[in-house]
Amino acid sequence: MPPRSIGAFAVVVGLLGAGLALIPSAARADGSTLYVNNTSTSNCSDSAADAGSQAQPYCSLQTAVDTARPGDTVMVVKGTFGPLDVKTSGTASAPLTITTGTSKVVISIVTPLYGSGPGLTFDHVHDVALHGFFIGTNAQAPVVAVEGSDSVTLDGDHLEGVYSRPLVGIDGQSRTVTLSRDQLDAAPGEDGVDLAAGASGTVITGNKFSYGKNTPVNAAGAPGTVVVGNTFTDNGGCNTAVSLTGASSGSTVENNAFFLGTSGGCATYGTSTPVVVSSGSTSATIYDYNVFESESGGALYSWGGQTYATAADLQAATGQGKHELYVAVAAGTTSLNVTPLIDSADAGAPDELGTDFNGKARVDDPLVADTGTGAGYYDRGAVEYQDPYQVAAAVSVTKGPAPLSETVTADETNPWKTGITSYTFDFGDGSAPVVSAGPSVAHAYSTIGSYTVTVTATTAAGASVAGSKKAYVTVAAEAPLVPALSLGQARPSSSLTVQADASGTTDDWSIADYGVDFGDGTSAADLGTSGFGGHTYAKPGTYTATLTVKDDGGNTATTTRQVTVGSALVPFGPTRILDTRNGTGAAKAKVGPGAVLRLKIAGVNGIPATGVTAVALNLTGVNASASTVITAYPDGTTRPTASNLNLGPGQVTPNMVTVPVASDGYVDLYNNAGSIDLVGDVEGYYSTTAATLGATGFVQVSGPTRVLDTRTGIGTAKGKAGPGGLVTLTLPAGGAGNASAVLLNVTETSATASSWVALEPTSGDVPTTSVLDFAAGQTSANLVVAPVSNGQVQFYNRTGNVDLIADVEGYVVSDPTTSPGAPGSPYFPISPTRVLDTRNGTGVAQGTLGAKSKLSVKVAGHGGVPAGVKAVLVNLTGVKSTTSTWLSAYADGSTLPASSTLNLAIGATRANLALVPVGSDGSIDIYNSSGTVNVVADVEGYYIG
Repeated sequence: MPPRSIGAFAVVVGLLGAGLALIPSAARADGSTLYVNNTSTSNCSDSAADAGSQAQPYCSLQTAVDTARPGDTVMVVKGTFGPLDVKTSGTASAPLTITTGTSKVVISIVTPLYGSGPGLTFDHVHDVALHGFFIGTNAQAPVVAVEGSDSVTLDGDHLEGVYSRPLVGIDGQSRTVTLSRDQLDAAPGEDGVDLAAGASGTVITGNKFSYGKNTPVNAAGAPGTVVVGNTFTDNGGCNTAVSLTGASSGSTVENNAFFLGTSGGCATYGTSTPVVVSSGSTSATIYDYNVFESESGGALYSWGGQTYATAADLQAATGQGKHELYVAVAAGTTSLNVTPLIDSADAGAPDELGTDFNGKARVDDPLVADTGTGAGYYDRGAVEYQDPYQVAAAVSVTKGPAPLSETVTADETNPWKTGITSYTFDFGDGSAPVVSAGPSVAHAYSTIGSYTVTVTATTAAGASVAGSKKAYVTVAAEAPLVPALSLGQARPSSSLTVQADASGTTDDWSIADYGVDFGDGTSAADLGTSGFGGHTYAKPGTYTATLTVKDDGGNTATTTRQVTVGSALVPFGPTRILDTRNGTGAAKAKVGPGAVLRLKIAGVNGIPATGVTAVALNLTGVNASASTVITAYPDGTTRPTASNLNLGPGQVTPNMVTVPVASDGYVDLYNNAGSIDLVGDVEGYYSTTAATLGATGFVQVSGPTRVLDTRTGIGTAKGKAGPGGLVTLTLPAGGAGNASAVLLNVTETSATASSWVALEPTSGDVPTTSVLDFAAGQTSANLVVAPVSNGQVQFYNRTGNVDLIADVEGYVVSDPTTSPGAPGSPYFPISPTRVLDTRNGTGVAQGTLGAKSKLSVKVAGHGGVPAGVKAVLVNLTGVKSTTSTWLSAYADGSTLPASSTLNLAIGATRANLALVPVGSDGSIDIYNSSGTVNVVADVEGYYIG
């Protein structure tokens, strides 16, 4: 099988003439036009009396060519055709022309898959020209074969092959073959044009060659070969582009542009030179006016068996190459630097074309000195770089109420100072175009609607230049200017960055300018006419932004919007950063009574050194010698009255702590009584800086919602997790679609042995951190920041058998406006603040909370928590319950959820951190299931948005 195929051009193959009984068309004179079109709607025929007419064109290109006479034109209108074997000749005065005319439709001549032979063969013919086709082959053969032919021309064609065969193969019996203005794209190892020994007078002019690991022009004993005004683009390094070997004397190589830069230039390969002229080919051969562009140097010439690194070396030794140019280009350059090519060619070079690859006339660039010969201003390579004059339509206003008076202008780019004699404006409203000697005119639109405006310029030379861009005018019904502003988080730059969007503004005029004062004392931002712009606040907070809109009718209006920016949660780990049992993160020793342990957070174990505002730390107390409480707070600040962890003697108790990180990167951990080992695992950190926001950040408050219960089979298979067992939680499809982590209140119950539960690492090894530690028969819970992979979370149980329950309290989403669900909210950490203590009447009346009872506690507007908060992080503690019970925290005014926040055994004192939505009145509710219990609540932070 070939490495690729030209199947796109071989799906439909036209009927071939072979084997068909041809019925001659009606008598006609030489010089006729024979039409060909094999599309399904063409009404084509190869046998009808008027076959070949416009009304009934030939179906087969082969039939048309076989039928043609000298002087005829075979005009191919549309179609895709099989291989063509040209056996009909013209004469010097009446050549045979096979052409697509001015058609912009790709018309192909292709040997199909599993076919054989070239796409096109000139079979012992003379005076034939073929123009405007795509020609290819899927066979192991040349794309074009010239066999025993004379005076044949390929002009303006596109050649492409797939095998290691030449695009054009010219045998030794052929003469005066011309290739002009052709695009030749060779596959690796596939030559462009191969001239066999004996082929003479071949002209290769004005073509573009794209090649790699092959030779675009390979003349082996082909005298009189002319290679002039071509562009060679080497896609594989320093390959030989032009090779004249054997007895290829009397040849000319001039005005070519060689681009060798795509793969490092000649220094990368160094095994071949771009131009080779053998000793048998130097006689009467002319070499000059070529330009090489390459990333790095290397030998450019091989002349008469000797290698020359530079044009100066070549000239000194041979007299050739006096006007050669070499241009070093930057690494990674993918196209020619055109400046050295302009107005520097030899206009008198043999067979140099009067028009370029694109059919454009030769022009003199007035900004570049003429350094060529002859006319002096021909460009080297296949393309003549044209006058860069451009004109575009512009209007004074793009929108306004009827009647609308406009000034329409011709917006010009004219570095050559080209003389313009007139401008023609078409206003797109059905009125007559206006011709003006000046570049602007006035026009009045009277009818509501949308209009397209164009302009055409006429040069002093009589050339017509169509506008490169159109202008658009909307005439609207009268309406007031109504500004609109939305402000959203702009990620991933920073959680303090917002994106202003004023595109919702409505008006009957086009907008002249949008400006936004972001309300933080900085200068107002000019958003131009787009209405979009970003802004980064210096610190978290709630700000009032003001939008000012000015329209082209002279009207101005303003509106305001509030926006809140804060920290974003970046899931991390879990990673152990503290263990006083072995000296991780602190001295290897228990924390004594009244002692404070300073724990470094920022810059530890991959946590950024700057920009960290708070840490989500699973803090575990191990083997307390006495009943105690642990309090976490920012280093260097006054210790709050709140507690984070409550333990009895000998207990192992975990609790999630979200604590602000001081400016020095530390948090403090205070132990009230006795001695205790402390273990800390980071599950995430909060940040406001760009460098830390690559994964995610904003919490989408959603819960609590039960998503896992191994007792009933919710979220996973029914059944306890065994020793070393895994529980895979599949999150519900309705959750946050782009969540990278989930906040889960994880509860264990009915454990058969003392154990711990961890998040399963991707490595599959035994985890080194835990999220929940418990004793046999105990029911306990902990808040966990769990990374999500493919919509799932995995838990590992170390010992015994245990049931696991999990309730979603929020999702960590990478896009703060993610859908489905509510937008993500920025976080504001605060030092732990007590808002509730039923033992002393803080927040509510003093007294225990009874069975099946609830209390409401106001959190908004207290302890640094502002009004309008969406949710709070609350460390909820139950103190000395009279029976086993559970507590649930939820938004005031909402329904009691079917999930618990804190589980308590009789007489126990235990805490658990919870993300609790706040009711519209700024309060949260706490419900007790059984017995009586004192309740304490400490707020560690809040979410707004």
